[in-house]
Amino acid sequence: MRHEDLPERWKLKLQEYLIAKGNTKYSKLGASNFVSDGIVRIRFEDDSYVEFNYAFAIEAPEFRQVAVFTEHCGYHLFPWYEGIELTTS
Repeated sequence: MRHEDLPERWKLKLQEYLIAKGNTKYSKLGASNFVSDGIVRIRFEDDSYVEFNYAFAIEAPEFRQVAVFTEHCGYHLFPWYEGIELTTS
């Protein structure tokens, strides 16, 4: 999905994340928000997993979701429940 497709609660969560990272000028993501070694992997209970390069994740227990933001492959929302393993680098 694109920024415009994000639920409003996630737009606000993303803006909070950007401000916490020192980006107070923009409310949307740009290329400078992604690092070349940013990798996000989510492993599910059945041992399947997804992996994204040039990405970062934001956990939102209050939404019971984790969002993965990628530079080239869009934004992805996953349900968050016990048994999911999230790793980032």
